[in-house]
Amino acid sequence: MNQDFVIIAFSSTHQAIHFEKRLISNFAIEMIPTLREVSASCGLSLKFETDDLEAILVDLADEDKTGLQLIKVVNNPSGRQIIPLVWR
Repeated sequence: MNQDFVIIAFSSTHQAIHFEKRLISNFAIEMIPTLREVSASCGLSLKFETDDLEAILVDLADEDKTGLQLIKVVNNPSGRQIIPLVWR
């Protein structure tokens, strides 16, 4: 079973909480521990469905994204694939 999703990894807990507050009322997001495969200063990441990516990018267009990582996670039979995405 494939379960692809996107995460935003943060450089600080303050950023993680700020982005969670910003997105929680409009999107199905989940605060999760940052994946081991992702190198980030903060141990928290926001997880959301791939289908919400475009809408979330539009919603966050005016945010400072310094220190943030946008990552697509693809789970397949051969293992987990981490795909860095570019902020637009």
